[in-house]
Amino acid sequence: MLSACSTLPPSYAFMTNQLNDSVSVIDLETQKIVKTIDIGEGKRPAGIATSQAGHKAFVSNPDGMDIAIIDTNTLEVTNRIPVGAGPVGIATNKEGTRVYIADWYKNIISVLNADTSKIIATIPVGKSPAGLIVDDKQQRLYVTNRDDNTVMIIDTQHYGILNTIKVGKAPFGVALSPDGQTLYTVNVQSSDVSVIDTKQAKLVDTIDVGEWPYCAVVSPDGHTLYVTNQDDGTVSVIDTRSSSVIDTIEVGESPDGIDITEDGQFVYVVNWGEATISVIDSTTKKVVSTIKTGKGPRGFGQFIAKSK
Repeated sequence: MLSACSTLPPSYAFMTNQLNDSVSVIDLETQKIVKTIDIGEGKRPAGIATSQAGHKAFVSNPDGMDIAIIDTNTLEVTNRIPVGAGPVGIATNKEGTRVYIADWYKNIISVLNADTSKIIATIPVGKSPAGLIVDDKQQRLYVTNRDDNTVMIIDTQHYGILNTIKVGKAPFGVALSPDGQTLYTVNVQSSDVSVIDTKQAKLVDTIDVGEWPYCAVVSPDGHTLYVTNQDDGTVSVIDTRSSSVIDTIEVGESPDGIDITEDGQFVYVVNWGEATISVIDSTTKKVVSTIKTGKGPRGFGQFIAKSK
């Protein structure tokens, strides 16, 4: 039992700033930056994956050809691990013990044992792998292959490819429903979202969104999908039960990464073009706060740690 004097550790968002080689740490309660972490000159951090249970944030550095590991308690870089030729997409299991890194140039997924800091497997995938998301319960990893127009389903126990599914043109971001039954790929060049039934491994619907969509996130109840549209400077709000766009929210210039707080109250939208984050109230569908970040913020991946 917690005493009246005990305090919970703060909850953070970790924002990769690609053009000034840093990560901004944002306190989710105050919606303010509390620290800027130097990742290293010329690293160009892009992807981010967080593990609340493992107290870690993993940062992919395409130009540095490595990943940086941040201790989410001390907010310090604790390790740097060389990996591939162009790591971009990155994801982790809930425990933070396995990290999956998509190599844009080598067309592989590297599997990192975070406890030993060793690469334990490499998985050949399609051309220009980008978005990654893990389903711990089903022991699955999903990867979008941008230049193949496919998404792959990978067995995380044996690292075999179970299915390859054709989607829209140039899939980049990916999102998964909380029950793991529905996968969404964000297709940049066809300006739509592919809806996949994960049990059938089958494309079941396509939803038109704004121009040049990039990333997406699903609400904790699974009823709402939020999609960033780079060329429109908007977020499309989709009712997942009807597969229809129910709202369009204006945010900053060239929105890229997107995530949602664990309680579903706030959606954080990363605006690459103006170095800000737009914070959306999920009830009112209004921007309630704007946070200044470093240059070229990406936040490609799960940048808010969650317990579930």
